[in-house]
Amino acid sequence: MSTGLAARSILDDSELGVRMLGVSTLGFGIACLLQRDFVVWQPVPEDFPFRQPLAFVSAAALMLSGSGLLVAGTRKIAVILQMSLFLLYAASWLFVSPSRGSVQPWLGIAEHLAIVVGATTIWARLSPATAQRWHFNPKVARVAYGCCSLAFAIAHVVALKGTASFVPAWIPGDAVFWAIFTGVGHLAVAIALFADKVLVLATRLAALMYLSFAALVWMPGAVTHPDQWFRWAGGAITLVLLAAVWLVGEYRRAEDKVPEGPDD
Repeated sequence: MSTGLAARSILDDSELGVRMLGVSTLGFGIACLLQRDFVVWQPVPEDFPFRQPLAFVSAAALMLSGSGLLVAGTRKIAVILQMSLFLLYAASWLFVSPSRGSVQPWLGIAEHLAIVVGATTIWARLSPATAQRWHFNPKVARVAYGCCSLAFAIAHVVALKGTASFVPAWIPGDAVFWAIFTGVGHLAVAIALFADKVLVLATRLAALMYLSFAALVWMPGAVTHPDQWFRWAGGAITLVLLAAVWLVGEYRRAEDKVPEGPDD
């Protein structure tokens, strides 16, 4: 089998994840563009030079990377662009001074690094020899995403009141219960990734949890306030995280299916 065919064969197993990542990133970029500024997940200081032009550049780059993932011939450059963008967003959180008891900067870093891990699995399938030289493999991917999921779980507990405030009032049960329940869900995903046990099932359940966040937390407000683009951005970046964890599960499953080959 030729190298190009081998790469395409490996990618076919995660085609759904790649397309989900592409569509959700494109949606995130469109929401940021319509916001006409950086959104809360991109904490660029108000007095940063050329802030608004850079916000438009950032939104355009997100849209390019998302749409590029939907076309086989542009996937490699698109995923490199996406990895670079979300690394920059993660780095921007390092310059945010957390208020006392706030976990927001660390949560922001974990969210963006989780997306980078998911995107990197696509790059690793397209460039297996390079990924091997850089020692990126399914074990690294699952442990890295596991660390991010553990950070999500800790954030739910440390910022319990803030997490509970996101639970819609119309959902039955106590908001604090749901905040703890989803925190336990993040912890369970982390344990499954670290232990490499029922990993694919865990990533699928995590994807379902992210989907519920998008559908129940973000979308109702986006529909009732369609001009508040940060709500659409919140739903979109949640779906980006959904695609990322899906890709980590597929990358681990593909390890048992297709041997690694050299780059093109």
